[in-house]
Amino acid sequence: MAEINPATEISMGNPTYGTLNLSNGLSLAKCNPSFIWSDDSRFLAVPQYTSNWFRSFGKQRLLIIDIGENLGWQISPKIAYYIQPETFISGELTVTLNPARKSREIVTYSIPKDLGIFTTMALPPL
Repeated sequence: MAEINPATEISMGNPTYGTLNLSNGLSLAKCNPSFIWSDDSRFLAVPQYTSNWFRSFGKQRLLIIDIGENLGWQISPKIAYYIQPETFISGELTVTLNPARKSREIVTYSIPKDLGIFTTMALPPL
């Protein structure tokens, strides 16, 4: 199970963020509630803000978490102002970058095959 608690609106009409809490005890701050599970429930894809929104209008990075192994990867420090995970089926993760803008882009990753383009990240111990 995964939940964002508490979820706080950044400002009216903008996305929310909060602490991602997993039933295995893992907690990650500044995550967006637009997360998605792989269809086999092994991986969780979650956008995370890279800085304090109120100070510098931060961007998001995409995190991939292997729940069974307690491993994590991040695509980059800053990838987009808003990331919307769309589908995660048969290892194919599709996300839309900046979905409300004319410059939006749809990106598909093959997980776990494409994890080599991600950077390994340290997860808090359980």
